[in-house]
Amino acid sequence: MKKYIYLLAANLLLLGTVSCTEELTQIPLSQGTEENFYATPGDFVQARNAVYSVAFHGTGTYGYANRVLNLSETRSDNLLAFTTASRDWEGINSFYTSISANTYVKEAYVSNFNAIYKANQLLEKIAEKGDVIFTNPADKASMVAEARFLRAFCYFDLIRWFGRVPLITRTMTAQEAATIGRSPVTDIYNVIISDLESAIPDLGAPVTDATYVGRVTKYGAKALLGLVYMTRSSPTYGIDGAMLGLNEWDKAYQQLNDIKTSGLYVFGTDYANIFKIEGIANKENVLTIPYTQSLTGSVGGNFMVEVGYEPYFASLGINTQQGSLEGRPISTGFLNMFAANDNRKTVGIATNYTVASGTYKGSYTFPVYKKYIDASRYGTGGREDWGVDFMVIRYTDVLMLMAECTLHGGGGTQADVDGIVNQVRTRAGVPANALNITLDQLFDERRKEFFSEGTRWFDLIRSGNALTIMNAWKAAEDTGNKIRTIDKNGLLYPIPLSEMLAVPGLYDQNPGYD
Repeated sequence: MKKYIYLLAANLLLLGTVSCTEELTQIPLSQGTEENFYATPGDFVQARNAVYSVAFHGTGTYGYANRVLNLSETRSDNLLAFTTASRDWEGINSFYTSISANTYVKEAYVSNFNAIYKANQLLEKIAEKGDVIFTNPADKASMVAEARFLRAFCYFDLIRWFGRVPLITRTMTAQEAATIGRSPVTDIYNVIISDLESAIPDLGAPVTDATYVGRVTKYGAKALLGLVYMTRSSPTYGIDGAMLGLNEWDKAYQQLNDIKTSGLYVFGTDYANIFKIEGIANKENVLTIPYTQSLTGSVGGNFMVEVGYEPYFASLGINTQQGSLEGRPISTGFLNMFAANDNRKTVGIATNYTVASGTYKGSYTFPVYKKYIDASRYGTGGREDWGVDFMVIRYTDVLMLMAECTLHGGGGTQADVDGIVNQVRTRAGVPANALNITLDQLFDERRKEFFSEGTRWFDLIRSGNALTIMNAWKAAEDTGNKIRTIDKNGLLYPIPLSEMLAVPGLYDQNPGYD
């Protein structure tokens, strides 16, 4: 069991963290409640915890980890995710144009803006009362840094899904927010980069204190900033998205290299242990979202349910997970990429399993992701009580992102790239024969390394070949012709219908959507 400072639900309820407002034009806390609440250092800690909770865990048990598995992994060529029972992921993998009311699309928008609202409120209250409340200036600076990181984290998430969104950097009434249209992505990037650059000096480094685990460090912020620069440098595809076609690979490389040279992270030699060892003991953890299990007031996860399958859970003796009643088939082409003895497939994908008794009794050959499914960390509270942490960015990712920057001329050498790939292959138990690795080969290696971690869709976009790859995947796998031809408009998601209807005419819809 794990216990993290910002996962105490009893504290978070004081700020209404688990409630969900339907629209961006949310009503802030009443002035009286705000004044009475922000009165002690402990109140500010609880407010900071609330920002973490919504930014990372969403407005319930559905958080960032669930989101990337549904909107990135399921959107990608790793899965062939048709549904016969109108599941919530209907149309995500098939590129329907009618998904503006989709639950997952709406959640990405609403949860991020809820967290941004809480971050803005916290920053304003620190500016107003911080000098009186905080006796140690470093505590105040650290809290400001964490709030600014979380605001940047949420805005970066938003623009990668939706492109232009409203830019709001202060608390607003419903009436004020109802006048703010979609802002240029360049303006949003200015806030993201400013927030991260401001936060990094005042964020801590990884420490041995377990109560700090789960809070962002300066190196987690550097990893995010590196990815921001890489995304800005990616091809635009002629859409108004997060990709600006800039040549900032050197800036990205510098941020990522700072993580490497810190000496605080270690390339794990056992692939399976990366997903089993948690907290300060796991030196692969650069930016991690923690979950707890079997603790009163804890926050458990259920993200592995998104790409799981009920019979596989039953084969482990785990009770009904509900969200996995209908599995999402893994693409045949993706499965065929792995060598027979590749540890990554062995650790991460179940291809044969048996249920001894009960509803799902029988033997199965339906391939299913199992990378994050660990029965020993399944709590007593049911399907939403998994104590499995989710790694947003791990050290292997940092190294491979550095290699990507190198191949774009951002720093380092070809020998560095080959060395990183050979390191990854050696751990996977396959021949370390990388020589003069190209970008296409690097993305293929990333695909095998990071499946079911929510990176594939973003990798495809950064590759510049997303449309070519996805349409080739459709031609090879979609024998029933259920998937629409993928065009550039499908690289963004639609603005949720609820937002479009809240103030008619305020927002324009992303092209290509109903």
